[in-house]
Amino acid sequence: MKQQTVFIPDVGAAKTDNFSALYPILNHYIISERPWEESRDGLVKELLDFKTTITNPYKRCVGGYERDINIFFLLAEAIWIVLGRKDVEFLTIFNKRMADYSDDGKTFHAPYGWRLRRWGVKSEDILVSENLQANKGYDQILDAIRILTENPNSRQVVLSVWNPLFDLGCKSKDIPCNDMIMLKIREGKLITTIQNRSNDLHWGLTTNVFQFSFLTEIISSCLGIELGTQTHNSQSLHIYGWNKIAERMYYLYNKNEEAIAGSLYDDCKAKYHKMDFNFTHDVPINRFAEVEYYLRIICNNLLKVSDNEQEIIDEIIQLKSFSVYFYNVYKLLKIYIKYKKNIVGASDVEKEIIRQCVLTDLIRLGQKNDLGEDWDIMLLAQNFFAKRAGKNYHSFLGKL
Repeated sequence: MKQQTVFIPDVGAAKTDNFSALYPILNHYIISERPWEESRDGLVKELLDFKTTITNPYKRCVGGYERDINIFFLLAEAIWIVLGRKDVEFLTIFNKRMADYSDDGKTFHAPYGWRLRRWGVKSEDILVSENLQANKGYDQILDAIRILTENPNSRQVVLSVWNPLFDLGCKSKDIPCNDMIMLKIREGKLITTIQNRSNDLHWGLTTNVFQFSFLTEIISSCLGIELGTQTHNSQSLHIYGWNKIAERMYYLYNKNEEAIAGSLYDDCKAKYHKMDFNFTHDVPINRFAEVEYYLRIICNNLLKVSDNEQEIIDEIIQLKSFSVYFYNVYKLLKIYIKYKKNIVGASDVEKEIIRQCVLTDLIRLGQKNDLGEDWDIMLLAQNFFAKRAGKNYHSFLGKL
């Protein structure tokens, strides 16, 4: 059943089952109703103090309205955040432009995961070990899980990303936009509220919805509960004048509002799947350590593939036994890395053939994988290559 999206601009709030349904509505309203203002990055239209509440955060993806999105990067970055990484190397495998936000080309000034898991330690400092216990810093995630385990009714679980000692007045390419995360358990579900100082609708909020539902689903799974609502409080929700995605989405919305105002889940019939974990521990913080162990397996083996080394087969077999969801995520990210390596130095004709082959592989994987060919992540992965291979495979998801 299609869920209703409620948008009340005068109140500065919206409530939706999934952000994919609200996305084009927000884009249309901001462009139509807000004035152009000057900013350091060019002309901008913005909504101040806007509240977005998502009632089913498991539906974390966006698609359609001719919005092509790099689901491979979203997955890689979400894993990178959970592990508390700070390195440029891993992210640039999936999106080279991320290096533009690093001051030294090696680390980021304010990586979300690092701030959440090593609070109080500058990311620019030399890292002695990847082991959290071998470094200074306060792991806010682990303590949040501990507090909520001991007192599910707590109103005191507040996680900070913004650090005024590091960020206020700092000259950096990477000043944190999402600054605070508040967690509560109500009616047996994990409620999440994110405070954001500056939210680009197309490049920020769509990514943030994915990132934080990914992180909190892991936390809720460790706690043995479901996700509840996820709310994003954006002090500045904005669109830049140079954004071609915004222009195209606005045009299509005006042309046929009924057809364009649906969502990836309603109109494309995409299905979300909850993460599955074969935990061996009952204690929530120990469960989180298990998830972390397998996410490290994913990262380390993807780095091996990127360096033309062999993956460790025994580890991948272990991964499949622990989580079918993450095993399939690993397979998708591995396909993407091999694609990026194969097109280096290839001619335009050769690139076209490579993309066609990758698309065929993804379609076969979608038909054979345990999550089904209508898995939202699989559809977005296929669409990513359909667009680049010149195919209209998922016309609903768009070709922009």
